[in-house]
Amino acid sequence: MKITQRISNLQEAVSDSDIIITITPSHTPLIQKEWVKPGTHFSCIGADMAGKEEIDSQIFEDAIVFVDDLEHCRNAGEIEIPLKQGTLSEDRICGELGDLILGKAAGRKSDTDITVFDSTGMALLDLAVADFLLKKNR
Repeated sequence: MKITQRISNLQEAVSDSDIIITITPSHTPLIQKEWVKPGTHFSCIGADMAGKEEIDSQIFEDAIVFVDDLEHCRNAGEIEIPLKQGTLSEDRICGELGDLILGKAAGRKSDTDITVFDSTGMALLDLAVADFLLKKNR
């Protein structure tokens, strides 16, 4: 696996990546749909306030989408703008992360599916995960 810490060409880095984690304060998409290869997974963390957007809304057209908290993401997450534009309809959001973990929702169906996890950074979720990991590693 190749991990790139510093890049000189964002398009090349995106085109060569299987997993992309976005953590920026951007209000305009930094990653374009045409750069994304089949099978890419996105974890979008930076869009944590209304109006922020890190990835091209068109990526959501065919993506399998999960969120940390639907209500919060609808108003201040990466899905906010695609929902308002109509690029993503709410019925295409597969569920919250807990739904996937508990087997209540299906995730990737093939190796070519593009997946997006929209996380607005729910502090309660962070604490629950930390507590779980501490207990698991004792």
